[in-house]
Amino acid sequence: MQALLDLCLETSRSLLQGDDREPAAQKIQRDPALKKRVEAIRERLNSACGEVYTPKQGTEQKTPTGPLHAVTWNIERGKNFKGLRETLLSDPGLQDADLYFLTEVDWGMARSENRNVAAELGEALNRYAYFAPSYYNLTLGHGSERHLGGENTYGLHGKAILSRFPLENLRAIPMSNTIDKLRSKEARLGEKRALVADLRLGDRGVALACTHLDAFSSPAARAEQLHRAVLLLRESPRALIAGDWNTNTLNTTHGPSILWSVLKQIVATGPQAMIRKHYPGPQRKFDRPLFQMLQNEGFDFENCNEPEEGTYDLVSNDKDLGQMARDQFPDWIVRWINRQIEKGGGKISLKLDWFAGKGLRYLEKKVIPVRPAPNDPKPERPSDHHPVSLRFEAA
Repeated sequence: MQALLDLCLETSRSLLQGDDREPAAQKIQRDPALKKRVEAIRERLNSACGEVYTPKQGTEQKTPTGPLHAVTWNIERGKNFKGLRETLLSDPGLQDADLYFLTEVDWGMARSENRNVAAELGEALNRYAYFAPSYYNLTLGHGSERHLGGENTYGLHGKAILSRFPLENLRAIPMSNTIDKLRSKEARLGEKRALVADLRLGDRGVALACTHLDAFSSPAARAEQLHRAVLLLRESPRALIAGDWNTNTLNTTHGPSILWSVLKQIVATGPQAMIRKHYPGPQRKFDRPLFQMLQNEGFDFENCNEPEEGTYDLVSNDKDLGQMARDQFPDWIVRWINRQIEKGGGKISLKLDWFAGKGLRYLEKKVIPVRPAPNDPKPERPSDHHPVSLRFEAA
């Protein structure tokens, strides 16, 4: 991992030179030395993952002896780190979990104060912290993040698992991208990856996978991405897979595809039925390929997720979301989406974050609505997603 960090730091410094308005892809093609470093980063990203924090005390127990509590949460890069840490330490539905599956985790990004977010959360929660980068970011981020100022150090972004118990056989599994990330406004090297590890649980153990699917993709592409991770768990008698699957019911690959998807939904179902039934229940119809794939592979999702509860709220005229959407879609599509949200009462809840498992018994599942942490000096939400809690045991 250290060799990758050194390469990223050197490349981040090189990118600061010259015209900052020049697209990163053009800089790479023009500068042979930069291109060579970029290729080296791309190669090292293929297998990079590791332990980034080891608890210093209170880790005498190496394997679970009873039911486990797991949380999956898209933490929005760790941008509101203080609120995030306070929420994880104080919310009764989140505190003292055995496993945290975290997506959108930064390491060395200016937008999250160049923190090693996974390691710092591991220290705060007294958990082993494991991290796998998916991308090296050649910019400061998407939308409004590019206007925050500052400089990236390592520029890494990926996912993490925090665990009360040490994990084994850590690996990063490529899941492929649905669009060319290098040529987007948030220019990045790399691809979606699942962070996979094994936890000893009884006589056989359980395989764990933390996953994050492309936001700008189709239902079929999301199913294919997740299938790449599921295939690795096929031979495991016990497995738990979690993360942000972006099951938004739409083909969001580009502007015309999202508009066509929405028009089909309006004609076939009607906007109120979509808001009431399908956005909090994408498995019913519009994202059915992904959930059918899980069932075909022997995974249960129905019994380990609270039904009909969204994990992501679309609100009208959300500045951060609007800036991100404008990176991908024309402005008129963003305005049109805002009008639809307003017609729906100003908020639409989507179910994007999930658990799925096999060989396990599910005891309690719940979406935990989050609000600004009570002791946060800046009253901001800790993340734009709500976490999902699951208590389970070996079947």
